[in-house]
Amino acid sequence: MRKLKIVIILALISIILSIATFNQPKKHEDIFINSNNIEGKQNLRKDIFTQKELEWIEYNKNKIFKVGLAIDYAPIEYIDKKGNPKGLGTEILRKVNEITGLKFRLYDNIENETWDDMLNNIYSGKIDILSTVSNTEKRSKGILFSKPYIETTLVILGHKDNVIVCNDLKALIDKKFVCMKGYFLADDLLLDNPDTNITLVKNTEEAIKYVNNKKADYTICEIPLYTYYKEKDIYKNIRIIGEIKEKNPIMVGVRKGLEPLVDIVNKTIENINQNEIYEKALVIPNESNSEKKLIIIIIILVIILSVVIKYLHDTFKKLVKAKKETEKANKEITRFMTNISHDLRTPITVILGYTQAIIDGHVEDSKDKDKYIERIYQRTKYLNELIEDFFLVARLEDNRITIFKEPVDINRLIKSIVLEMELSFNNKVIDLVLELDKNITEPIEIDKLKMYRAIENLINNAIKYTNQNGTIKIKTKLLNNSQVEISIQDNGIGIKEEDIPYLFDRYFKGKNRGNNKESFGLGLYITKEVINKHNGRIWVESKLNEGSVFYILI
Repeated sequence: MRKLKIVIILALISIILSIATFNQPKKHEDIFINSNNIEGKQNLRKDIFTQKELEWIEYNKNKIFKVGLAIDYAPIEYIDKKGNPKGLGTEILRKVNEITGLKFRLYDNIENETWDDMLNNIYSGKIDILSTVSNTEKRSKGILFSKPYIETTLVILGHKDNVIVCNDLKALIDKKFVCMKGYFLADDLLLDNPDTNITLVKNTEEAIKYVNNKKADYTICEIPLYTYYKEKDIYKNIRIIGEIKEKNPIMVGVRKGLEPLVDIVNKTIENINQNEIYEKALVIPNESNSEKKLIIIIIILVIILSVVIKYLHDTFKKLVKAKKETEKANKEITRFMTNISHDLRTPITVILGYTQAIIDGHVEDSKDKDKYIERIYQRTKYLNELIEDFFLVARLEDNRITIFKEPVDINRLIKSIVLEMELSFNNKVIDLVLELDKNITEPIEIDKLKMYRAIENLINNAIKYTNQNGTIKIKTKLLNNSQVEISIQDNGIGIKEEDIPYLFDRYFKGKNRGNNKESFGLGLYITKEVINKHNGRIWVESKLNEGSVFYILI
């Protein structure tokens, strides 16, 4: 009873603290302000600025310029959960700060205002700068524009049932058009066609939602935005029905009266490393054709893989220190890095091969090109999942994974996992048998998302190693001590007896893998660690060529 009281008191304190924290206004860090400048030091690039510009910088060194941006224009520009700006324009201003010492801070009320409000704020002088903006005739009356630092490709989005394929806005002028209020194309459309049937909404996501739900015929956005919302898999009914030929130049906008700042921004743009900006902003630049886009994707993959290799190197350095067996550890590093190089080479070679075929013009038929691009996408998706596993393992090893338990109906959770994996079962014509114990009436305390991942890993392995027309049986069982036992049984290729003791070890790959060569031995290791953090137990029983049964006890 005493323990219960203590738990209740601690829970109440946690709730009070959470409410207090939640109600506190979000304060933006001075993320554009260089700490060196705060201490009076400067990294001023005197070699690229005129004497007049240097004097202006000196005169304004203690001024803080207020910055406005679109808070929900991911991934081009947005504010993250910590209240800090992200995107290309943000990185441009960081560079201006770095080489001039000029200070920038987000406009205080930015979370409560739309992009259209930002435009009005710069006209009225409430803010000084828009980090990411396009030039229009209407805007040029109140805004000074830098030179473009990127050009984006615009696509026309429609409902998947829409049979229209069009690359010209004029052909769609009599259709229902929806876009974000303040969007530059809305200015142009209304200027040239004041009677256009246009609906203005709060942001691009709302515009996409309109099209998804058939409230409007089409909308327009940049390719990175379309990709971002498509990957979220929320709006499943949208598709690209056309691409605007003209590119959209994106610039930094400065309020009138700050003319010297425009020249300073221009010289910064001329003297920055574009690749560094793209990498920090995590934005894929859009080129004029699909081949160049594929090349950019490959470059980004190489950067990501470099980060992964760096992580692997650090991990093995820790292994050397922990075991104090330098010679043995070095041999292990060499062996593992050799395996890594071999296993990564296959998807990279596939991506490069298909891309080169497209670039060299060997693939002329559009259907074949689509098929190649789909294969490149699948290989890229595989590498992305692999990278996510690497970083999850890193967090597990650093003990940075926190378990957030909540009451969960385990039978319902398993049903939802199976439903999501229905296509995988159907592709291999696998017979699924569910035997869920109806005596499990009380929810169990688990971290729902992490347990979902653990069970999904086991079911996915069962599918991989079960042949066509096989059977997979998933069972739950309530034990006498109120614990629940989950079992995933298959009649697949089974596991060699000598491999079983090492099956849950990190990076272990069994010899009997059939045709499933693309494995880094992380899935079962992650699953075991998740179960351990729930104070549970996982084990396996298997016979070669007869099948396996994985058990979870929680």
